[in-house]
Amino acid sequence: MKVRAIFIGDVRFDQCPVFELNTETNYFEMIIDKEIKYEKVVVEEDEEFLIFEIENDVATMRND
Repeated sequence: MKVRAIFIGDVRFDQCPVFELNTETNYFEMIIDKEIKYEKVVVEEDEEFLIFEIENDVATMRND
């Protein structure tokens, strides 16, 4: 299972970066530029991030 997140404000632009949780570092890293990353706790506590679990090509939004 993958855990991914998007920042709500980014949907205003032509491209919306997706962040994926790296379980080894406990950071959400931008998929296309791993230099841009946020601590897991920061993303989980920020209401402006939507977090999804991806399993078998099915995305389910978390409601925690």
